[in-house]
This record gives sequence, structure tokens and C-alpha cells, in this order.
Amino acid sequence: MEYLELKLVVVPREPYCEILTYHLSEIGFDMFEDTLDGLKAYILEKSFDEIQLLEMLKEQSAIGFFVQHEVIHIPWKNWNEEWESNFQPEIIADKIYVRAEFHPSNPGFEHELIVQPRMAFGTGHHPTTAQVMVLMLTIDFKDKTVLDMGSGTGILAILALQLGVKYALAVDNDENAVENSIENAIRNGYPNMEALVGESKDLLHLKFDIILANINRNIIINDLPFYSKMLTNSGRLLTSGYYEQDLKIIQEKANSLGLKYVRHITKNDWCCAEFVKQ
Repeated sequence: MEYLELKLVVVPREPYCEILTYHLSEIGFDMFEDTLDGLKAYILEKSFDEIQLLEMLKEQSAIGFFVQHEVIHIPWKNWNEEWESNFQPEIIADKIYVRAEFHPSNPGFEHELIVQPRMAFGTGHHPTTAQVMVLMLTIDFKDKTVLDMGSGTGILAILALQLGVKYALAVDNDENAVENSIENAIRNGYPNMEALVGESKDLLHLKFDIILANINRNIIINDLPFYSKMLTNSGRLLTSGYYEQDLKIIQEKANSLGLKYVRHITKNDWCCAEFVKQ
């Protein structure tokens, strides 16, 4: 499966890199890397629409910033080597230590997660993943059933297992991400963690106490009816992958489906919100 790398030079860099990251995620880019003069974004070659990209960049640059772009074909092996060479351990809420296999262990944290990212999103470095993990630390997961929707590396499902769930299912529509989540589960001592390729609509026959959905605004809005049906009574939904300005529309849709807004947290304008099924 081949990926494309989009290299962006952005002037001024902030806050426009954050704005572009949001809009790029809306058109299919699923991995981002900060650079000194802008950012890099990655997308499956088969999902790339150059006209859509150019229209988005033209519309956003009209706000008043300069952006220059270059699209590069990235072979699978080279992409992995580049990503892994830049992967550094991440500390979240002073309680979670996320590292790769080639980093030394650090026993000074309550939770240590070993993640080899490959092509899958979710290492704790991006605010969306980190914020879900922060809220997870405040919720009772003991003996619960959990769905990690859009699981990427499987990091959220693995943390849920560390927090005491009796069952965690990791689901992604990318076969490589699912394979990666299984490998990461084994690395963390959970060889029996279930992971599968699919979408929310494929899971309506299942019930979960907690659903974790760190994806993007449009997919979350579209899938809220499925989440509502899959949640047990008083079940919890954690959503992330969108900006705080998008919370209102998500909240309105969730409320119409019996999902009551509980709270949200933000970092760099990215939002993570919790809902409970009434």
C-alpha cells in the first residue's frame, strides 16, 4: 500500500499549521509531522485527490498566510524508516509513558505503552490521542467492554486493557493499521486482544460500556447513530479528532440520539469530549 507525503511550507507557521492539519484530515490525510517551516502530511495514494487539495489550499491561504506545497511518493519501507527515526517517547499526564521497542523502559510511570507505529495513527504525540488518554485515566474501566473505533496503532485499546477492561475490540478500516494494533497488543502483553477491519455499521450486533472514537468530525457525526445503538445504558463515549469549534454541532447531534454531553478538554484548540447514554 503506497503513501504520498505532502510537504508544506507555511508562513507564519502558527496558528496556520494547526488549521491546515484540521482541513487536511477532512480530505483524507491521516498522519502528520511538524517541521521547522511547516508540516508534513501523509495519505494513501489511492485516496489522494489533487484538485480537492488545491482548492482547500487556495481557500485557506486566502485567510492571509503563505503556503507552498510539494507532493512526494513515499515507498512503504522508506516511510516507516523515516517515521521511526523521528519517534521519541511521550509522557502523558505524568502517568503514561509511550515508547517504541528501541527505547529503554521507564518504570517510574503508572502505565508504560510500547508502540511501534508503522503506518498507523496513534502514538500519543498528537493532542487528540493524548487528550483521550487523559480522560481515560479519570474513568473506571474495570470489567468493562470497550470499542476503540478508528484504532490506528491500537494504543487506546491497549491502555484500556491496562486499566482493567474485560474485553477490548480495536477496529479500523485500514488492514495495515489492524495488523499493527495486533502487533502492539502482543508487545504489551495482550496477545488475545481482538482487532478487525471494519466500520461502525458492521458492529451493530455488539454492545459496549465504553466507545473511544478518535477519528475526525465528519466521520464521528456520521457514526453517532451507530455509537448510540452500540452503547449500553449509561455507557460512555469519548470523541476526539476535531477542533473545539466543531463541538457544538457534534453535541447537538449526540443529544438528539440520547447521548448527553458531560465535559470536554482542549489542547491547541483540539477537543476531546465525553458523552453518556441516557
